[in-house]
Amino acid sequence: MSTTLVESWSGADLSQLGPIYPMVGTEFILFVIGVAFWLGFHILQARIEKREMQEDEAAARSPERLKRVFEREAQE
Repeated sequence: MSTTLVESWSGADLSQLGPIYPMVGTEFILFVIGVAFWLGFHILQARIEKREMQEDEAAARSPERLKRVFEREAQE
């Protein structure tokens, strides 16, 4: 299956062929979109992890939990 008019790449003058892939000219736009998604993912992930850490810390500081931990350590 051929997607270009090139029959053989041997001896082909690539400077005369022009673009040989689809969506020529959208590279920069796709790059910017990719970087935006990448940064957005990291920002969102950091917020989620911060919230989970705060919830875990709050649960670890609860009086009931501390009492159980100290009782368990006293038994050992």
